[in-house]
Order: sequence, then C-alpha cells, then structure tokens
Amino acid sequence: DGSIRNGYTVKLLNMIPEPRTIVLTLDNLPGATMSAIGYEDQPAGSTLAIPVEPDKTLAIKVFVQLAPELMATSEMPFTFLAADKSSTETDSYKAVFEVPEAGQ
Repeated sequence: DGSIRNGYTVKLLNMIPEPRTIVLTLDNLPGATMSAIGYEDQPAGSTLAIPVEPDKTLAIKVFVQLAPELMATSEMPFTFLAADKSSTETDSYKAVFEVPEAGQ
C-alpha cells in the first residue's frame, strides 16, 4: 500500500519493587500507527500498554508506520510519550520518522 515503517528500540525502566504497566504513545505524528514485537495481541494504533517487571529495564522493538499520503517531508520529528497510569510519572523521547528518497 506504499506505507513506510521505521523501527526503534525503546527502553522502559521500572525502578520500583512492583510490576507496573507503562503506556507508550506516539505524539505529533498524526495518522501513524505503532506495533511492537512480542505485543502482537495489542491492535496497531497510537498507544501500547507494556508491562514492566519490578526493578528491570525492558528493551522492546517498536515499529511506527505511516501511510504515503501523510508523509509531509523526508524527516518528520515526533515524540514517544511514556506514562505510568497508576502514578503521575511520565517521560518523553524525541525521535524522527524518516522517509527514504524515491528509488532507494
């Protein structure tokens, strides 16, 4: 269908002694969908709920996909937002969605 998919490694850190779920959200990339290896049970969308074990760092492979009609430029900055919904803790990471030049 002409969509472009970029892959990212996202690391989530749980520094408390109990498990928690981190909600990962795409921000400022309208129309993009996200999926992750190992979380195929969650529908592709702009958010994923990721359980993280106590006192652990979890690295996951996340794919962000965008339809061709939504690609404004060859590099589109966006943000990954991570939030623990059971507390007020949030964090963000700025990333770039890259579109290859025609013919590559």
